[in-house]
Amino acid sequence: MFDQIVFGEKLKKYRKDKNITQEALAEKINVSAQAVSKWEKGECLPDVYNIKLLGKFYHISIDTLLDIDDIGNEKIIDSIKIGEAVFEIIKKPPTILAGKILRANNFKNVQDFEQNIGYINDNINEKKAIFNNVKNCIEPACDIHLSINFWLDWKSRGFGFVRETLNDDQSNGIDVFKMPESLYIRAYTNKAMAQLLTKDQCDIWELFAYIRNYFMPTHGFKMAVNGAQEMEIFDTEEYKTGYAYMPVIYKNSSNCT
Repeated sequence: MFDQIVFGEKLKKYRKDKNITQEALAEKINVSAQAVSKWEKGECLPDVYNIKLLGKFYHISIDTLLDIDDIGNEKIIDSIKIGEAVFEIIKKPPTILAGKILRANNFKNVQDFEQNIGYINDNINEKKAIFNNVKNCIEPACDIHLSINFWLDWKSRGFGFVRETLNDDQSNGIDVFKMPESLYIRAYTNKAMAQLLTKDQCDIWELFAYIRNYFMPTHGFKMAVNGAQEMEIFDTEEYKTGYAYMPVIYKNSSNCT
C-alpha cells in the first residue's frame, strides 16, 4: 500500500539534500510554496506532471520516487560511495540539446576559442539570453555547459551553452546537438563531495578531474567514444551547484550500454 506520509518525508529529504528551501523549489517547478509544504507533510500528492518535474529536478527516476517502472528516463544502474560522497552510474536515453555551441575549428587558435567561451560564461545576461531562446525545453529547465571532445586535439573540440529539449525544432541561430544513449558517472556538488576533494565547497568542473584521474581507473571505467559528451548540469541560477555527467563504458565492454 502506498504510504503518503513516507512519500512526503522522502520528498523533504531530497530537497534538504540539495540545501534549498520550499520557496526555491516551488519557484523552480512553478507551483506554490504551500503546495510543496503539503506534499512534504503528506497532506496531498503532487499530480503526475509535478512528479515528473520533481524527478527531473532531483535527478532521480520516477521508480525511485514511487517504486514503479519508469520508461524513457535516466536509470540508476549502480551507486558507489567513497566516504560519504556518492557516485551514481546511470543510463541516460538519447538526448537533444539546443543553444549556442562554439566549435574550435571556427577560431584561429585554442586561445581564441577559450577566450570566447570565457566571454559568454562571464557575461551572465548574454548567457541567460542564449538559454531563454531555446524552445520546447524539458521542464524543469536546467542550464547546461556541454564540453565536446575536450580529450582530443583542440580543433576537434566544442563548447555549448545548452538546455535539454523535447525536439530539434528550434529558431534560426540556435544550435542543436544530439547525444546517443550512454552510461554516465554522475556526481553532485554537495558537502560530502567537496570534502572528498579536501575543500569546503566545489564547482562542477572540479569533479571531472577526480572522476577521470581517480574514480574511473579504480572502478574499471574508461571514456565512452560513442558521441556522448561531458555535461555540467546546473540546478541554480547562480551556477553554484549541480551535477557532473561523465560518459563512460566499462573497461571490459565494447559499448556503453
